[in-house]
Amino acid sequence: MEKIEKENVLAVEGKDEKNFFEALLKNLEIADVQVIDVGGKDKFDKTLSLYIQSEGALAKIKNIGFVRDAEDHEAESAFQSICTVLKKYDLPCPVKTSEIAENNGVKAKIFIMPNNHDCGMLEDLCISSVRGTDIFNCVESFTKCYESKIDRDRYNLPKAEMLAYLSTQIPLVNSLGLAARQGVWDFTHQCYNEIKIFLSELFN
Repeated sequence: MEKIEKENVLAVEGKDEKNFFEALLKNLEIADVQVIDVGGKDKFDKTLSLYIQSEGALAKIKNIGFVRDAEDHEAESAFQSICTVLKKYDLPCPVKTSEIAENNGVKAKIFIMPNNHDCGMLEDLCISSVRGTDIFNCVESFTKCYESKIDRDRYNLPKAEMLAYLSTQIPLVNSLGLAARQGVWDFTHQCYNEIKIFLSELFN
């Protein structure tokens, strides 16, 4: 487990999200933010517990953000899940996603992908930035071609569409986070406005 080294910390679900947010923070020219991969959407509690047990780790933090996918539920469900973790460790807990909570000199904020409202994930947000392009129209035609031949209950359409889109890039890239590092996603697209505001308000 990496050590907390900075006052600004962003806790995200996994390695892909870590790569994505490091690229987005660089694009926003927001420096000195340590992005932590917690190891999965259900690992925020366990990982935070490990940091608390590490002497002096949380004492360094002044601003901390949490980003989680809504998945198949509305954003409120994932938001409350993170709030439960924050309350358990006596960390400031926002009343809603648009707010920053502050307690004992520490500020905290939560963002639920893709837009703090709907079900979905980071992949949905990135797809929003390319939907309607010629290449993505081809991706949609491709997925529609085989959708009747697969088990839709076990199929993750956003992840499949994202990988299909990335397969068209030159040079080839096979993950959302690495694509962010290579400049595949256009961060000037309006679909990223909410997450950029979240980061700017918390860390600037």
